[in-house]
Amino acid sequence: MRLARIIALAFLVALTGCATGQRQIGKDWYSAWAMAHNARVVTPMTGRTVRMILVPNISGDALRVKVENTMGEAPVVFSGAAIGIAGAGPAVREGSVARLTFSGRPGVTLAPGQGAYSDPVSFNVRAFEKLALSLEVQSTSDVSTHHVGLTTNWSVVGARAADTSGADFEPLPEVPPVNTGQWPYYWVAALDVRSSAANGSIVFLADSITDGRCSTRDDKGVAHADLNVRWTDVLAARLVSRGGPQKGIANMGISGNRVLGRGNGPSALERLERDVLDRAGVTHVVFFEGTNDVAGNFTAAQVIAGSPQILALIRARGGIKVIGVTVIPRGRPAPTAGWTAANEKERQALNEWVRNKAGFDGVIDFDALMKDGPVVTLASGGSAPAIPAAWNCDFTHPNAAGYKAMGEFVDLKLFD
Repeated sequence: MRLARIIALAFLVALTGCATGQRQIGKDWYSAWAMAHNARVVTPMTGRTVRMILVPNISGDALRVKVENTMGEAPVVFSGAAIGIAGAGPAVREGSVARLTFSGRPGVTLAPGQGAYSDPVSFNVRAFEKLALSLEVQSTSDVSTHHVGLTTNWSVVGARAADTSGADFEPLPEVPPVNTGQWPYYWVAALDVRSSAANGSIVFLADSITDGRCSTRDDKGVAHADLNVRWTDVLAARLVSRGGPQKGIANMGISGNRVLGRGNGPSALERLERDVLDRAGVTHVVFFEGTNDVAGNFTAAQVIAGSPQILALIRARGGIKVIGVTVIPRGRPAPTAGWTAANEKERQALNEWVRNKAGFDGVIDFDALMKDGPVVTLASGGSAPAIPAAWNCDFTHPNAAGYKAMGEFVDLKLFD
């Protein structure tokens, strides 16, 4: 009954497609950067300008952004917005700033749960050239955010969206109580680019392994911002360097995400319409979920029962291919707890379904990539394979070398 209620509620939410803010804007538009909202924070932002760094992975001649109040519990009023080419720190390159409008107005008000797209604006977008999005916050009492941004973003007192100077800007604060080098994003959800050189966007519906946790930690465990070394970043660079039609990348990973129930934010089922189907020009969805369900003691059968709802809704849109991904090893040596022999059995069963029974249009077998990791003795008894030592950050996430190996492992033909 618990599982049935979870699936029924999420299916209804996905069907309604609440508050996506999507509007028809013609052909050749693709999501070139994105973040999924998963938390609400209470940080004083009224009367300030928030400036955030976005890295598009395709080139084009126009852009728009999406802002969301997905996790907010009160309205937020933006009095103005602008975008330009990022300079050093919070500075913006002189002469590059374009003012943004929303339905012809300089600002927009978002009710709780609501999102809105800016009007398209001509802009010379270059792949991997950093852009600075600035939002003038007239009033708010909370912030809809994405925790693991891994990017230094900024704010300053006053309405300074069009100001190219970085003077007096301060880094956005860490998200307590986690405070482990995450560097959040506020309100921004997507950057779409008009590109005649692209022919689709790849959306990653996923958890912390795609969100990039551990990707910027050094050998001493210290996290560093602004590196952009998630496995999807490695994949994006490969897609561009091979030549031919480009593919937009929309990384919708949320740390702790689950298919069933809430981990660290809305479940994959809950957020499907907003975070996946609302992305511009989507041609492929990479479905990389399940490890947090299994760690939370859901069975493989339960995860499998919940997943077809997601696949059916994606395929109902027509023309979208779904790529499944196997769950990587998660063995943790005693005395560290957090993974059991029963969990390992369910992981293996789930991977068997992904490889041979789910009917995906393709499979990325990251479990096979990591098959040479050590088999460790578990605190609760029994054993399980772990991530290979050279790629292991914390026995749940790969390190930077592991993410690089993952990005290089993916067969680019999956996205032809």
